[in-house]
Amino acid sequence: MTHSSWLDRTGSVPAALLLLLLLALPQGGSAQLQSETRATVQSPPRVFLDCQDRRNCDFDHFRTEIRFVNWVRDRADADVHVLFTSTGLSDGGRQYQVDFVGRGDMAGRDDGLTYTSAGTDSQRAEVDGLTQALRLGLIRYAVAAGATRGLEISYEPQDLDDDGGDVSGNGNGQGASYDPWDFWTFRFGLSGNMDLQETRTSSRINPSLSANRVTADWKINSNVWVNLRKDRRTLASGAEIRNDVNIWRLNALVVRSVSDHISVGMDAGGSNSVSNNQRARISVAPAVEYNYYPYEEANRRQLIAHYAAGAEYSDYEEETIFGATRETLPQHRLGVQYRAREEWGNAGVGFETAQYLHELELYSFGFSGDVSYRITRGLELNVSGGASFVNDNIHTPAEDIPDEEILLGRRALPSSYQYEASLGFNYRWGSSFANVVNNRFPRSVR
Repeated sequence: MTHSSWLDRTGSVPAALLLLLLLALPQGGSAQLQSETRATVQSPPRVFLDCQDRRNCDFDHFRTEIRFVNWVRDRADADVHVLFTSTGLSDGGRQYQVDFVGRGDMAGRDDGLTYTSAGTDSQRAEVDGLTQALRLGLIRYAVAAGATRGLEISYEPQDLDDDGGDVSGNGNGQGASYDPWDFWTFRFGLSGNMDLQETRTSSRINPSLSANRVTADWKINSNVWVNLRKDRRTLASGAEIRNDVNIWRLNALVVRSVSDHISVGMDAGGSNSVSNNQRARISVAPAVEYNYYPYEEANRRQLIAHYAAGAEYSDYEEETIFGATRETLPQHRLGVQYRAREEWGNAGVGFETAQYLHELELYSFGFSGDVSYRITRGLELNVSGGASFVNDNIHTPAEDIPDEEILLGRRALPSSYQYEASLGFNYRWGSSFANVVNNRFPRSVR
């Protein structure tokens, strides 16, 4: 599959590329441009949209804006299967990958486009950019099907400086642009809520701060998050119970790209947890990661092995069953994950284990997996599950945990295992076409 990354968030296309696209369209197929005076009109290509990432996948908007194709509800009826995935970026934006897979008479006509949004883009601007990416990618299939009546292609030239840089403010120039921030992006957030009743009051405030820098060679992420929560309840007896909890969490990550398959870095983090008897927990761990597939294919498939070894410091609220109030311990961990997003659906499986090096008997490991599989026309099976085994509850307090603390969710009894599983299916039948959009009686007002 070929992937093109020339499309930016404005949706503009260089004129030379448009000409090259038109020249390349008829190759390898029987596509023909019909005269407007001919009575024969070929059927528009049938398109199945597969939003494996639901962010900004506005199906109603796409159907409303792109009308030169027939949208269908089942992959088995499609001439073109569109796979839609995305990856978050450091500035708050996202990079969307739109893959076009030809089926039936269109088999072998595969293509791909990327669309990159900025963190400052409105949702409307982001959806419009994605719509333009879909529109441009589907044009070649409309031409191949001979359904070109009514199609028009236009080009808006950009203002370039003498060095080829974009001076229009759209970021479309082919030359390099000066970045005074050197790829650094910062974000501050503040949210809160309040609920006042006669027998119950609660309030919460959440400040957060992040600083990130992402280039092809480096990835630097850091963030701080705080949750200040107060809760008061009055019982039938008139007694008052308070449950005030302050939670904080910080993370720092530095990654260096070594090759298309290998990365090295340093992962550090800190947090507190009342339920886990930890006034403070700080960890630092150098790590190495290997991806069997090139990282540029991570949106569609990945097979990753991640190993880290470092130290963990803990300051406990109460003395633990090992007689410690604070300690620093060596630890290592290994994680392996495989994920794939294909025409038939999604699948993933993972394994993770961690172990304290001063006492090898203190370890934990777990498995997880999920499959979303299209069995046949209209029938989809969804299965997920996981299991974990824990033998490293070093934070467990020596004293008994009061029942009131457990009921309030402030403390938790240690558990040596956890299992979870889910199973479900969806079946759809009836008309395969999905071209009509009717926006009356929206759910938001019902």
